[in-house]
Amino acid sequence: MSKILKASIIILLLLCSCSSGITAEKALEGVNNYCHQNYDWSAAEGNPEMMYVAMGEETEAEYQVIFRSYTGAFVYFYVDKKSGAARMVEYVPGLEIRNEAGTINIKEYL
Repeated sequence: MSKILKASIIILLLLCSCSSGITAEKALEGVNNYCHQNYDWSAAEGNPEMMYVAMGEETEAEYQVIFRSYTGAFVYFYVDKKSGAARMVEYVPGLEIRNEAGTINIKEYL
């Protein structure tokens, strides 16, 4: 009985680890697609470094993806690795202003 139980647990763990979570690449792609749909990128045509989307820090539960606007403001996307739900936080460095800016689901932009 214990061999069957151990085998069942191993199979269950393997199935769980193969679930359709969000990878870092998918988090970056989804945020990039969102930002290109929702922000005006024309200001960066002559200077692409002015606006960008980049990976930030990673925790066990989420990815941080960073969007930099041509204004110098940042939007931090905190993407849940399991669900793809992303919390957005806007930050204006010069004024030290930080605001919750809403939520999206990355899966809608893949």
